[in-house]
Parts: sequence; C-alpha cells; structure tokens
Amino acid sequence: MAVMPFRHQSLRLLGMRDKILLLDEVHAYDGYMVKLLEGLLHFHAAQGGSAIILSATLPAALREKLLNAFSDGAGFMSAGGSDNAGYPWLSHLTSSGLLEQPLATRPEVQRTVAVNWIQQRQEALDIIYRVVATGQCICWIRNTVDDALDTYQQLLHEGIVPEQDLLLFHSRFAFIDRIAIENKTLNWFGNNAPVSERRGKVLIATQVVEQSLDLDFDWMITDLAPIDLLIQRAGRLQRHIRDAHGQRKSTLPDERQPPILHILAPHWQEQAEEGWLGQELKGTGFVYTDHACLWRTQALLRQHGEIRMPDNARALVDGVYEQKIAAPAGLQTISDVAFGKVLSQRSVAAQNLLRYDLGYDREASDFLWDKDREFSTRLGEESVDVYLARKDIDGQLRPLVDEIDFCWEKSRLSVRKSWWQKNSGTFQCPDEETLACFRKRHHRPSGQIVLVSDAGEASYYSKRFGLVG
Repeated sequence: MAVMPFRHQSLRLLGMRDKILLLDEVHAYDGYMVKLLEGLLHFHAAQGGSAIILSATLPAALREKLLNAFSDGAGFMSAGGSDNAGYPWLSHLTSSGLLEQPLATRPEVQRTVAVNWIQQRQEALDIIYRVVATGQCICWIRNTVDDALDTYQQLLHEGIVPEQDLLLFHSRFAFIDRIAIENKTLNWFGNNAPVSERRGKVLIATQVVEQSLDLDFDWMITDLAPIDLLIQRAGRLQRHIRDAHGQRKSTLPDERQPPILHILAPHWQEQAEEGWLGQELKGTGFVYTDHACLWRTQALLRQHGEIRMPDNARALVDGVYEQKIAAPAGLQTISDVAFGKVLSQRSVAAQNLLRYDLGYDREASDFLWDKDREFSTRLGEESVDVYLARKDIDGQLRPLVDEIDFCWEKSRLSVRKSWWQKNSGTFQCPDEETLACFRKRHHRPSGQIVLVSDAGEASYYSKRFGLVG
C-alpha cells in the first residue's frame, strides 16, 4: 500500500524509511503480486532502506527480478544472479556488487521424502484407514473447499475413523470458528502435541495449512499442485524429530518410518491433452490454471522419485518454473492463456504502482489519485464478505459472536463472488431494507448477511462443516 495511490500512502512510505524490510515466505506469486513486490523494493532501496528476503522455493527468474528491482532503486550496477545457484543460497547485494554463496544446512533439516503416486480417491482413503489402524496421524490436503468437504463427509459416512478423531479445516468458516479449528489443529498436530493427542487423528484440509502453521504429520496425502507448493506441504510431513510412538525428541534420528508423500494425480500421460486432470481433480484445474506447470511437476517428480532437501530443491523448482522440459502440445494453449494472464497481471500492477521518479506529484499515478477508483494488493477473483447473524426477539440483527470487541469481524468469512452468486439462493438472508441498513450502519457497502440460529448453526452452516452450498 506504500507504493500505490492509497490514502496516507506517503505516511506508510515514511514509516519504512531507513528501515530493514523483512519479507518471509516469498515464492512463485502471481504476476500482479510479483510486480508490486518489485515496486516496493525499488521504492525502499531508493529511500536508503535494506531488505531481507527469505524463501524455501524461490525460482531463479524471480530471484533475479527482485535483485534487479532493489538494484535499480538503490542506483547500483545491474545485479544478475548466478545461473548455478544451489540451495540454500545467499545473495548479498550492496553498492560494492553482488556476492553469492552456498550455505550449510543443519542435519535435522536435511531430509528425503519419497513420492508415491495414487490415481483414485479410494486409494487415499485406504491409506488413511491403514495409518489410523497403527495409531499414527495423517493429513490430506485438497485443493478446493468442495473436495475437502466431500472427502470429510465420505469419511464420516463410512464410519471407520471415529468421528471425534476427524477434523475439517478450510477457509469457509467464520473467523471465530476458524480460530477454534486452528487451535485444535495445533493441539493435535503441533510441535509439542503429545502422543495421546496425535494418535489416530485425521485432518482433511485445504491450502490453509500449507504455510505459517507449525504442524507435524506422520503421513500425508496431497492433491497434485505446483512443485513449490508440494515442497511446502511436504515440509509439514515429519517436520519434527519423534520416536516410533510419536513422542517429541530433541536429537536425530527420527524413529518413524521414512516419510512418504502420497500425491493424488492423473495417470501419467506423456502427451497429455486438455482434460487430462480428470473428474477427481477437475477443481484443481480451476485453482491452478497453468496445467503445463502441473504436468511438469508430475514429470520431474516421476523422474526424481523423491523430494530431497536441500539437494534437488533447485532442480525441481527451476525445472518447473524455468520450463527446463517442454510441456506437451495438447497443453500449450492452456499454458499460453495462463502466461498471457501473467503478462496482463503485471501490466495492471504497473499501472497501479506509483512512479518514484516523479516524486510526490499527482502525475505519479496513472489514475491521478482518483478517489473513486479502488486498488488492491492482490489481483484475483472478486470476493464477498459474508457476516453470520441471528435475529433477536425484536427482529434486530445481532452478530453470531456475542462479544464487545470486533463482534462483526469475528462473525465474518469470505467467499468468491462467483460462488456466492451460485449458492446464495440456498441461504436464509434478511430483506433488502435490513441489509441496506446494516451496510450503512457498519460501513460495509458490499457486505452480505446470512442468518443462523442462536447456536450459530443452520442447514448450510455449522461449526463442523463451515458454509456449504
């Protein structure tokens, strides 16, 4: 926001002056986010600031873009990175030039994760049942909320795993319920979770567990995803050292069976064509639109047979994102569309960024600081804020969360606009007049209200399933 025409932009920029900017979990963002990040580094360097960028899966091309953005802002000479960068790798850019060198890795983070391919949902369920029978814990990361819901409901229906040992975690929960689920997830699978909490537990989740949360699963299943995300997910597989029973240890070796990442993917097709993901992963194709990226991920992991950190991290990430292997002709059209989208995103970001060379000037924005124009730090499908509410005996709206502070925010969840348009007709909502009063009173011009009972439940919402269509 400091480098875009938001209100108080200059104060945000002033607050960063001469500071050290720390960016963590930087990876293969979309074109819009990358361009904004380049702009931020340019502005920050021009003001005399420093930056530390941390990433476990940074493609070489993105590393070079970020180095050049900082170099341009600081007025340094061009900073082309090494073509032979390993991992871990340090790039140190100063006025004296670019210094790059490999870094040593601690033994406890050196690991090899075998890859096992599965093609059917039933294969994944059978793995879950075997793991639970041995008293260990497992997570299946699905790429869409609907797929996660379907899987969770199937596990409940089949009844092999006790209901109290199953947990569902996705993004369509009200904030208050999502925090409760997150805490339960950490209690079951966190760093210091005792054996008694971990034993026989199953988590069905989406990308919400991919980063940030310090989780440790004995076994893991994942839907096919881009390579950097699979590496992130594998980082939650046997993350901490434990004995054979799952008790935390402080020193190597880990006494559990060697880690295996089970990946649900289509049958391997050397000459894959549109629709190759199949029905089970149809949703995956909508989430990750560059199907050639998914194909290259599958191809390289089949070739390597494992994720060996840190030894083959660079080969895997750059092999996918630098297109070291050609995708089949049948996926080229989809890939071209995805690439065109990236270029379009970068163009939109360039328009939304301020121009540093023009200084504090109205002309620094392509849109002349139009107060009616909305800007965003993310570019994706438009979302809708949904607030869960109940009606009191007087017919007045009350938030789901009956607390003094931030009661409406704690009752909120966010969904895609297209999903809302498709499913909102199945929800009980207040009349237009009541909704308009809510929006005006609480300054939420596009918010939507969904009514639930005093207990926070409805046929379409529960603390267990979240909001379902």
